[in-house]
Amino acid sequence: MQIGKTWRWPLMAVAVTGLALVAMACGDDDDGGGDTTPAAQTTSAATEPAGTATTGGGETITINKGDKIKVGISTTLTTDNAELGIPIRDAALLAITDYGQIQGFDVEADPQDDQCSGPGSEAAAEKLISDGVVAVMGPMCSGGAVAALDNYGAQDILVISASATNGSVVKQGATNFARTAWNDDTQGAEMAKYVYNTLKLTKAVTVNDQSTYGKGLMDVFKATFEELGGAVSSEQAVTVGEQDFSSVVTTITGESPEIVVFGGFIAEGAALVRQLTDGGFEGAFLGADGIADQDFIDQAAGGAEGAYVSRGPQPTTSSYDAFLAKYQAAYGADAGTQFTEHAYDAMTVILKAIDQVAEVDGDGNLTINKADLIAAARAITLEDGASGTVEFLEDGDRDISTGAVNRIDQVTDGKLEQVQ
Repeated sequence: MQIGKTWRWPLMAVAVTGLALVAMACGDDDDGGGDTTPAAQTTSAATEPAGTATTGGGETITINKGDKIKVGISTTLTTDNAELGIPIRDAALLAITDYGQIQGFDVEADPQDDQCSGPGSEAAAEKLISDGVVAVMGPMCSGGAVAALDNYGAQDILVISASATNGSVVKQGATNFARTAWNDDTQGAEMAKYVYNTLKLTKAVTVNDQSTYGKGLMDVFKATFEELGGAVSSEQAVTVGEQDFSSVVTTITGESPEIVVFGGFIAEGAALVRQLTDGGFEGAFLGADGIADQDFIDQAAGGAEGAYVSRGPQPTTSSYDAFLAKYQAAYGADAGTQFTEHAYDAMTVILKAIDQVAEVDGDGNLTINKADLIAAARAITLEDGASGTVEFLEDGDRDISTGAVNRIDQVTDGKLEQVQ
């Protein structure tokens, strides 16, 4: 994958005050550039920096007059998954620009590369915490979110993910977390219904990349598919970073399923479908949001033709159309195929919540109570969100309307074309 496609990088950086572009470009979570002294100071049990105070409602962040409100972005800026992660970052930056100042204070973005991994997301979390961010949009991937939530939780930092979809993320019980993305418990079930009810296929093999996201999604698919009356003849696994799946392909072709269903990301999904096609497999192929990108098709080199790609419930609102137009105007490119509208909404919720609870004291400093910020964010209803109406359930999950149906695309003439 060509990670450095210039159209993916922000063309509107000057519109976002003080963007840490060096930090986001290097992708080094431990040695990121920029000011190492946090503008936002936070009290703790061990130390109380000047200008901060601990109240009965929790710690209070103080941003000195003239300083900026720093908000973090944890997404994937390197590796094959950057094709999904960079547009997520750019959509969050667009939300900051659109929102403008908060009570006279500029907002500064602090993007960090979480590499769609547990260790990467923890490193990004520690960097963002040390930078003094008020809140974080991210992490990008489910495994990373599960790994990093303890880091953020220990500091009572608000975290809203736009793309960590696995059901296990909210089951961590983190009261500082919410997500604008859907829950894979919904997507996996809808994938099974599409295969069984619409495609009329009853024999499947599942393949996952052994990630929290991929394995969890395939577990839900299997359970629902078998409840409907279908059969999963085997559950296969591939390893992230490997490209030779010949043994898996041999097993699948020997079983002759009607469809192969994949849970994972672009590089492994493209290699798998290409090798299945080259190996003579004539059944159908279905993947999920982790491969919902043109780069999956390009890497498959013709092997993905006819494949199906699922994603969660998609917006059909005028706000979504307006977001696409703004993104195009800002970056000279399409908004990508996955999670950009959810990232825009996640950052908008963060900014709205900060605006609601922040107070300017007599010295002109801005104070933000962490507990109040978390409560405000989780109570927000964003009626005109780019991804539709955003409202959170008690566990931080997004409230998806009853009867919501996944979007399904099919690769036709080398492009994703919507079929549901």
